[in-house]
This record gives sequence, C-alpha cells and structure tokens, in this order.
Amino acid sequence: MAMQTLKKLWKNEYFQTALTVALILIIVFGLYYGAQAALGTEYPALAVASGSMLPTLNIGDLIIVQKIEPAKIKADPEGLTGDILVYKRGNELIVHRAVNIRPGQNGIYMITTRGDNTFTNDPEWPSTQLVGKVIARIPAIGNLPLLLHSESNMYILFLALIIILIILMLPFSSQEGKEPPKEEQPAEEKKLFSKISLSLLFYIIINIVLLALVIFSLWGSLTFWQPGAGTRGDWTTIYGMFSDMHFHEQFSNKVNLHQGFLTYQINYKVDDGVRQGVPTFSWFQLFLTILVAYNAWKLYNILKAYKMRKPATREANV
Repeated sequence: MAMQTLKKLWKNEYFQTALTVALILIIVFGLYYGAQAALGTEYPALAVASGSMLPTLNIGDLIIVQKIEPAKIKADPEGLTGDILVYKRGNELIVHRAVNIRPGQNGIYMITTRGDNTFTNDPEWPSTQLVGKVIARIPAIGNLPLLLHSESNMYILFLALIIILIILMLPFSSQEGKEPPKEEQPAEEKKLFSKISLSLLFYIIINIVLLALVIFSLWGSLTFWQPGAGTRGDWTTIYGMFSDMHFHEQFSNKVNLHQGFLTYQINYKVDDGVRQGVPTFSWFQLFLTILVAYNAWKLYNILKAYKMRKPATREANV
C-alpha cells in the first residue's frame, strides 16, 4: 500500500516540480557552503564594483577569494607583483594590492594596500580585517550580483522567482482529454515550410549561437550602464580575450598574454616594471570546447544511424 502511494506521488506533477526546485536549492547552497569550506573564507566569490583595480580587475568581474595567512602575504612597494587582497573596511569589502606588510603587536600584522588604478595608498589596516587573497577572476558573471545590489532590484528578482515557481507548478502537461497516439502511423520528421527539417534548423541555430559566442569571447566588447557599481552606478564593459588585451594597452605600451587550460593571464608593463595580472577564466576555450563536442556528438549519431540502416538495405537487396 505504501509503495503504491509513493508511486502515485512520484507521478504527481506538483510533487515533481517541488522536488526539482528543492534539488536546485540544495545544489546552489551546497556549492556555496562547499566553496566556503574549500577556500577557507566567508566570501569565496565576490563581484568587483569599482574601477580602482583597472585594468587588472574590471567592474563586473567575479573574483575567487582564498584564505591566506598574513605571514605568507607577498607585498611589493612598487605595486607590481604583490598579492591582491580583500579586506573589510567598515561595512565595505575592499579589493586592492598589497604594497607593504609589517609585524604588529600580539601576532597581528599591519598591511598597506593600493589600487592598481590609484596613486595613493590605503590607510594601514590590521590583519584581523583580512578576508583573503584573490586567486582568479571570471569576467562578466559578477554583473548579475551587482545588478541585484540595490534593494529594489532584489524585490524585483524575488517577485520574478515567485511568478516562475507558480508557472512551474501549473499542470500544463496534463494528458486528460487528449487522444492516445496512433502507433500504427509511422513517425514523420516535422519540417518547416515543407523543405527544412526542424532538427536541421535547430542544429544550424545552435552552431550559429556557439560560433557567435566564440567570436565574441575573443574580439567582442559590450558597454552598458551598471546600476550596482560604486555608490550611484557606473559604466562597465565586458571584454573578449583580445579586446581585454587592447584595453590593457590603454594603461601600458607592452602587454603579454599567457594562456593555460581554460584560463589566460595578462601582464602589462608600467613605468616601474611589469605588473602581474590574475588568472582569468577563458570563455573562449569553454565555448570552443562545447562547439567541437556538440558537432562530434551529432556526427557520431549520424554515423550510428547510417550503420544501423546499412544491414537492412543489404537484406532487402537479397
């Protein structure tokens, strides 16, 4: 009796929707708290909200932060190779490069930082305010939490999520009143204008979208107003990898690009030497990998279908 109840409950559309939403929430919160434990900090991911670290960090970048012991912090008075740190200043989180560190009292270190795009040092602050060290950045993704930075935008998002959940809970896929499918009729592929199959059209659209993403992630740029940046909003630009290099050239006469697996890093020359960039997630490599994998999968399915039809053709000829 209990098994029949469970089976009936499992087939219920409302239960399936609620289960899906619960799983999504579990995954999201699991990733967040898992990242906190793995990186050892309360703020494992943060959105850059100001241009004080340009061009190393852009407004809208999502930075990955890892815990670091104050004694292991690398500081550079020239502001070239020092660690990029996140620290608390009142209710704010500041992201600047370490230019000096000295031992203080009771095992506390005193740290001085400066933004790559500023000319004055921050007031010296104790290591008790240290959040962590920036170890990587993901371009563009930080614009979403910045957009939701204001209270009014948070209410809009919350309302939108409620509406989406209500729509998902509605039983649109009910089969009541519909005629059962006729098994005797052979399945025919749907076509557009009786000429192009919908599957082929879908395949072409997917390739165009992926190719456009590959091109944009290399040479594209998109500038827009970001209301969550700074105190009253600011303009920000999403850059492709080569566009990011050209942007760095506005601050330097020599820029070096180093690529790794799904990452790249841009170092650029300033008056005092070469300033070290941050390992950056490569959207170009990701989209290119998806494009190649998608077409390889489609080709495999075509060859598989061809091999399955070939023996049947031979039998018919005999």
